[in-house]
Amino acid sequence: MGDLPASRRAEIGTWTDERDRHRSLLGSRLLVAGLADLGFSPDALNSLAHPPQSRPTLDLPIAFSISHCDGRIVCALSTRGPVGIDVERLSGAVSKDFHVYLNEAERAWAGRSSRRFYCVWTRKEAVVKAAGSSGLREVSRVDSSGALDRCELNGHFWHTRPVPVGRSHVAHLAVSEGAGEVTVRRVSRQVLERGASTNLRAAAAVNSRAVL
Repeated sequence: MGDLPASRRAEIGTWTDERDRHRSLLGSRLLVAGLADLGFSPDALNSLAHPPQSRPTLDLPIAFSISHCDGRIVCALSTRGPVGIDVERLSGAVSKDFHVYLNEAERAWAGRSSRRFYCVWTRKEAVVKAAGSSGLREVSRVDSSGALDRCELNGHFWHTRPVPVGRSHVAHLAVSEGAGEVTVRRVSRQVLERGASTNLRAAAAVNSRAVL
C-alpha cells in the first residue's frame, strides 16, 4: 500500500470487498517488479494515475496493463507501444451464451468448448485494453476470426498471443504490430505477497530486453 500514491491508497481504502483490495495491491506489486526490471525505482509508482473511464497511466515511457481473476494476476509492460492483457478462470461459459459479444465466426470456432470461448474472450479483452478502450460494447467490436494471432479493432490490427497461466486459466496478450520480443516470468509468491496467504501469481512483459 505504501508504494501507491496517496490518492490511490484513499480510493482502495473505500472498497468493501477485501479480495478486490488484495488483488489490486498484488497487481501493483507486479507492476513495481516490472518497473524494477526496466531500471526504475519503486517510487516510479508515484506518478500512477487512474483517470475515470480510462486505463491507468504512468508518467513514464512505459505502457502497462494489469488483469486479475480468481486465482491469477497478470501484468504486462512495454517500452514499444500499447499493450493489453487479460486473464480468466475457466468455467462453464461457452460461446452460444455470448451472441452479443462474439461474431458468428468466433462462435463457430469456439463451439461448445469453454477453453476456446475464453481464448476468444481474453484475446478480445486484451485488444480492447491495448487500444485504450473500455466497456463490453468495445469487446463486441473486436474481430478475432481472421487468425489465432491477429485481431482487428476499428481498422487497426493487433498481434495476440497466449500467456502460460496454468490449465485452469486462460490469458492473452495484445500488442501493436512490430512490438518486438515477448518474454514471460513468474514472480515468486514470497516476493509478491510478503507473507500473505494466497497463491495468486503470474506476470508477462513486452520488451526487447526486459523480463518480468
